[in-house]
Amino acid sequence: MKVRVMCLVLCVFVFASIFCGCGSNGNAEIIGKWVPTTAKTDGETISYSELGIDEDQFGLDFKDSSNCTVTLAGISCDSAYTFNGTSVDLTVNGTAYKLSYDSGVLTMVLNYDNNRIEFSFTKQR
Repeated sequence: MKVRVMCLVLCVFVFASIFCGCGSNGNAEIIGKWVPTTAKTDGETISYSELGIDEDQFGLDFKDSSNCTVTLAGISCDSAYTFNGTSVDLTVNGTAYKLSYDSGVLTMVLNYDNNRIEFSFTKQR
C-alpha cells in the first residue's frame, strides 16, 4: 500500500512538472497514444492498474508534426517533443527530461527523495 501511494504521489508530481513539455522528428515508432503500464521502485514493480487510476487520467499522445499532448489527472496540455530513435527529450518548465525508448517501451526514470522510480509506458494499438 505504501508503494502504491508513493507511486501515485510521484506520478502526480512528475506529470505536474511535465505537464507542458514534449519534441519529434516524425518517426512512426513514437507517434500515437502511450499509456502507463508499470511503476518500479525499491526493486518492486507495480502495474498501473493496481494503482486504481483510470488509464485516461495519465498519458502521452505523440503527433506526426512533432507535437504531443501530455495528460495529467485528466487535464491535457499541448507541447512539443524530440525523438531520436532511442529516447524522447522533453523540456518541462525549463527542465530537460529524457525518456528512454527500447522495444516499444518508453521509460522515465526519476530520483525523488533519494529513491529511484521508473515509470513505463506502452503504445496503444
